[in-house]
Parts: sequence; structure tokens; C-alpha cells
Amino acid sequence: MNQLKYMGIEDFKEQRKLCVTGPVMASMALLIKVHKKNFPGRAYVSQIDDPSYKICKELTDILNPLDMNGESYIKDTYHFKETIRNVDIIEGDRMGTLDVVGMFPNVPVKKTLEITREKLMKDESLSERTEWSVDDIMKLLEISIETYFKTIDGKIYRQTDGLPIGKSISKPLAGIYMHWFEENYVFKQENKEKLVYWKREMDDIFFVWRGTKDELESFVWQLNGVEFKINFTLNHEEENFIPFLDVGITKKDGKLITKVYRKPTHTQQYINWKSNHPKNLLLGVMKGLIHRAHMLCDEKEDLLQELSLLRDVFIANGYPYKLVIETLEKSWEKETLRAMLVGVEQEIIPENAKEYYDVLHAPYVRGFSEGLQRKLKKYNVGYVPKKGETLYTKLCRLKQKTEMMDQKDVIYAVECDTCGVLYVGETGQHFCDRSRQHQADVRAGKSSNGIYDHLKRNEKHSINWQKVIFLDKEKNWRGRKIKEAIYINALNTGETMDPTRVMNLEKGFKIDPIWAEFNPVFRNQVRERIGK
Repeated sequence: MNQLKYMGIEDFKEQRKLCVTGPVMASMALLIKVHKKNFPGRAYVSQIDDPSYKICKELTDILNPLDMNGESYIKDTYHFKETIRNVDIIEGDRMGTLDVVGMFPNVPVKKTLEITREKLMKDESLSERTEWSVDDIMKLLEISIETYFKTIDGKIYRQTDGLPIGKSISKPLAGIYMHWFEENYVFKQENKEKLVYWKREMDDIFFVWRGTKDELESFVWQLNGVEFKINFTLNHEEENFIPFLDVGITKKDGKLITKVYRKPTHTQQYINWKSNHPKNLLLGVMKGLIHRAHMLCDEKEDLLQELSLLRDVFIANGYPYKLVIETLEKSWEKETLRAMLVGVEQEIIPENAKEYYDVLHAPYVRGFSEGLQRKLKKYNVGYVPKKGETLYTKLCRLKQKTEMMDQKDVIYAVECDTCGVLYVGETGQHFCDRSRQHQADVRAGKSSNGIYDHLKRNEKHSINWQKVIFLDKEKNWRGRKIKEAIYINALNTGETMDPTRVMNLEKGFKIDPIWAEFNPVFRNQVRERIGK
């Protein structure tokens, strides 16, 4: 906050854009690599609601172009496929992959910041992305990189070097450092003749080496001696074949031929057709994998084999046989047209295209949501299914549990211990902080506070501040205000406020009268929560 003020950002609204309401300490969790032997874990830091969360998002947008402009940068598999299309191979060329061992936590922070400052100073387009000076950006980077996090057993640690896995700024910063490393130690003049091709996607590298095996291993050995924390694991091709990302690459007739590659541990399980998801989403999964097959498979034999596998896989996952066959047959025409239009500037305006001005996020209900989506479309309103509770969220506890009084972004109800009347409120802060504010208002006799007004009317009544009921959770401020008003109106159905029904002095956010139809449902929810 002091740095933002130093930068001249003193307006409260501007500060809120870069600061988190009710910040929490970053938490560390462990993701199990089920596809590897002995099931090792990968530690990562959850940055959500960390004090620097919003600033990191802003800094990431500023730094991303510096990473994307690197010589070895590839965006994804399709980009990689495009870059190897014109690579010519001769007899004796060797394919290989390198893996940067533990890249994020091993990137030297001090050197990375020096490189970043130098690149920002030379970046002519920086002023188009931000009004911040290079000095201000660097100071915010230093603040954001310093990470404290809590483990599941409650212990607190500070990361003293390396970049935290999970923070958004770690990706572009690691990319900036690796580009510098490659510029100085990989793309050197003495390597130009031997290094035919070199591209990197995060910590995975694919290259083509024009030299002997011993020369290649000596080259990698030299790279491992540059920075003692940065180490590369070398994988050689086997029988002219090597996998990289989800692509299998083969040397053939002077070219690099590709096809789809899956790890041996792949389960071939995708979202089942009978699962509670919109049909267009399920269909999109199948179409996406079919498109990948057409894009990555150079030879017809490989493509037919991949499409045959996809047919069997999706039928096994419950997809209707007729739908799978029709989708596969139609893909040939679509992919052929798409291939013909590559490189051709197009301005395609869909007939009767609708521009949505509002979007409804709501849980998906099979059979109902599809009709709702069609009706909303007539009013230029889009519909996006909102993820609710799942077996995963119920059963898997990878992070430490948030204590009840530390909950934030909630719609809550506080009950009078004597008469049972409720006060309904919302807060983006931790509830313990909001509770203290209420108690301070009561002690100060603040007339605008509904709880104080109730206690003033009923002198012998008391509030149990520990007996709070959380009615709902909502990150969006407007959404919380609407939900708060819905619950208040459900408990107090009249036009004016009735102090015998709720402690609130006003109905809150103005909502459409149509919500009154659901008042009995919301009242029942409240009764269930308070155990009455």
C-alpha cells in the first residue's frame, strides 16, 4: 500500500483495483503426479486472495510480451507444430528433449530482476501497456516475489529464493530468465552450425542437433555448469522417434513428421455423456480432440488410427454411437476447409450474430438450462453454467481448512439469543473483522446499525457473536448485495421493515419483485441453517 501511495495512487477506488479485500496468507498444497513412479508430489502455492494477488495480475500483463518475444518461445502445441513444419533434416541429425529440473523454485531471483529491468528499459512498447515507471514496476516485483505461505499443518514459511509455483508473475519471470540463459549460452556462435532447431515451452525443450552423441552430451554438460541450480535432463530419440508435449515426432524423408502422443498411463477417460454438463460442452470435448488429431497427424495412416481410437473412446465414455460417427464424418469437410483458409485474411460475420450485453452465471440443470439459454438469447443475455459443489470439492482437502470466523465473501445471519430475530448482512472482509465492526457500532450507539437498534428496543436481549450462520458465499460485490437483499425480503415480506422479523433497518439492494415467488424456498433454507 505504501508503494502504491508513493506511485501517486491515492484514490481509494484506484487502490481497490490493485488491493485485495480481506487478504489471506498464501497457502501451499501438494499435487500428486499419478502418472509417475512412486507418485511424487509437486508443491505449489495458492495465490488466491494473497495481498499481492491483483498487483501480480497487472504485472503479469506487463511482463508477458517480454517472454513471448523470446527466440525459443512457443505458445502451445499448435504453435510448435507450425514452427517445425519447414525444418529440414539430414542424415545424422539427432532429436532430443530437455527438461529443466524444478525450474520455478530454482530460478535465481536477483539475476532475473536485473535482466527484467534491463529488458523493460529497452522495451519501446512499455508505455502502451502501463503508465508505471520501470522503477515502480521493479519495486512492485520485489514486493510480490517475497512470498510467505502456510502449509496444511499450520506452519508458516518464507521463500527466500526462486519463484513460487502458483503465482502468476512466476511464468513470465522464469521465461525472461530462460531467454537470457539461452541467448548467452545456447544460441552462441559456436553452436549455430550444430543447433538446427531449439524451442521451449516453459520447462520442456525440443531440439535437433547436427553432431555426434558425445558432442551433444558435452553441450548439455556445459549448460548444467552455468548456474548450479539450473539443471537439464537429456532424453535421446529412440528409433527415430521422440515424444514432446502431446506430440510424437518422427524423422522421415528429411522432415519431422508428427502425430498425437499419449503417455502410457493415460486412462482414456473423458467427461461421461451422462454427467451433469451441458451437451454443447460435452460435444466440444469430442470436437476439440478430433480437431487436434487433424492438426497434429501428418500422415493419413496416423490420422485414421487416431480417429478410430477416438471413436472407440467416446463410445466407451457413453457418447451416442450415431452422434460420434456423424461428428467424425463432418470433421473431414470442416478441417479441409480450415486448412485451405490458413493464411487467408478472413472477415466472417455470422448470420444473425448476437452481441450479449449481460451474462447469467447459474448452476446447470439438465433439461431446464437449455431452454433458459434459448429464451435468454432473445433478450441479448448469455448463459454460462456455474460450477457448484462436486465430489472432488467435498472429498479432497488439499489446502488447510479456513476457520469459521475467518470466512470472507459471505452472506451471513446473526441471531438474537433471546427472541431469535435475525440480522442479515454481507461482507467481503473476514467475518471476524466485520463482527468486530458491528460490536464497535453497538458500543458506540450507532443508530444506523440494525443490531444496535434491536438491542435498544429490547434492553434485556443479547447477541451471541459466535453464533453466526453463513447463508451463502459470493465473490462478486454486486452478487453479494443481491443475495443479501433476497434473504432480507424473504424474511421481511412487507413493504416496510418489521423489527419483529429482521433487525435490518432497510431492505438493501433493489431487486425485481419476481424474486418474491421464491420467498418460501429461501425462508426454508434459513430455517435449515439455524436448525429450526
